[in-house]
Amino acid sequence: MGRLLFFLAVSASLLYPSAISIVVTPFHNESQAADLNWIGESVADTIMTELSAAAQIVLDRDTREQGYKQLDIKPDAQLTKATLFKLGQTIDASMICYGSYQIILPTPNAQPRDGSIRISARFLDLRKLRDASEFTETGKLADLSRLEEHMAWQCIRFLDPATQITSEQLLVPSKLIRVDAKESYTRGLLATTPEQREKWFETAIKLDSHYAEPAFELGKLAIERKNYRQAEAWFSKIPQSDPLYLQAKFKMGLSSYLSGDYTTAKACFQELAKQTPLDEVFNNLGAAESRLNEAAALDDFRRALNGDKADPTYNFNYAIALYRQGKYDEAIPHLKAVIDRVGSDDATAALLSRCEHRIAPQPGTRTWPAERLKDNFDLSAFRQLKAVLQSAH
Repeated sequence: MGRLLFFLAVSASLLYPSAISIVVTPFHNESQAADLNWIGESVADTIMTELSAAAQIVLDRDTREQGYKQLDIKPDAQLTKATLFKLGQTIDASMICYGSYQIILPTPNAQPRDGSIRISARFLDLRKLRDASEFTETGKLADLSRLEEHMAWQCIRFLDPATQITSEQLLVPSKLIRVDAKESYTRGLLATTPEQREKWFETAIKLDSHYAEPAFELGKLAIERKNYRQAEAWFSKIPQSDPLYLQAKFKMGLSSYLSGDYTTAKACFQELAKQTPLDEVFNNLGAAESRLNEAAALDDFRRALNGDKADPTYNFNYAIALYRQGKYDEAIPHLKAVIDRVGSDDATAALLSRCEHRIAPQPGTRTWPAERLKDNFDLSAFRQLKAVLQSAH
C-alpha cells in the first residue's frame, strides 16, 4: 500500500481542503517565569497528539526541529508572521498552529505554580495567507492537562467542524495528568542526552503511573540501546484507548521480533494488520511467520510487495519465501530487482546464487539470509486517507 497510500493521500489533499499538513510550534512564554518555558512545549505536544489521533496530518517534532535548525530559530523564540511563513515553506506545512501563554499570580509575591494560566492559540493558513480566530483557555496551572486537552479539542473542531469527537472524550480521567508529571515528561522531550531523557521520563512515570507518553518514549530509548525485552515491557503499558496504542503495538512487535519472541511479534502485527493494513505491517508479519516456519509468510510478503513493487525490502523477503518453497525461478527476478534498486550485498548475492544453482534449503538448518524488517509506521497518512474516504461516502 506504500506508493498507493501516498498517491491517494496526495490526491485527497487536492480533492478535499481538510487534507492539510500542520505544524504545531512551541507556545511562547509571555510571563517573567523562565523556569516555566517547558509549558510551551507541553501545550504543543498535546495538540499534536490529539490532532494526529483525529486523522489530521501533523508534522512531528523532528521535522519541526529540522526547520528551526535550518532557519536558525531558537526553541523559545517568539515567532513573527514572516518567520512562521518561512518555517511553513521550509518544512512543507500548509497550516501552522502557534500561540502563547501567561501566568497570572494571585498576589505579587506568590509562586508561579500557585497561579493561573491563560493559553492562547491561533492557526495561520499558509494557503490563504490569513490568521484564524484566537482560541483561549484559562484556569489553574495545576489543571494544565485539562486546559491542554480542551484546547486540543477546540483545534480539532476548528479544522473539522463536522467532527464526531467531543470534548468529553478528551477529558476522560486517563488523559488528565498531574502537572509535575507533565513537567518531567516535557523536560525529557527537551533533554539533549539519552541519559537525561530517561531520567525525566522515569520521574514522570513515578509521579503518574498511567501516563502513556513517557512509557512510549522509554520504550524507544530501550530499542536504541538494543534492550528489546525492556522495550517490549514499556510498550505493553500503553492502553488500547490511548492515541499512541497502534504505534506502541508496532514497536512492541519490532522489539519482540528482535528479542527472538516471534510468537508475540506475530500477534502484534496480526492485530495491526486488521486495523492498519499497511505494507510495513504485512512485511513484518511475514517476517515473524517466516521465523515460525509458517506458510502464511508468503502471502503476507506478497501483500506488502503488491503495495510497493519497487521496494527492495519487500522484494528480498518475498524472494526468501519463494526460495523456501522451491520456487527458484520465481525468486530470481525479485532478487535482481533488489540489486537494480540498491546494489548487491552478500546476503542478496548468496541467495541469488542458491536460486540460480537450485540449491535447496537443508532440512533442519537455516541456509537462507535473515528476513528484513521495516521500522517505519506511516499511521498519520493512513488515518487521513481513512477519514477522507469515510467522508466521501
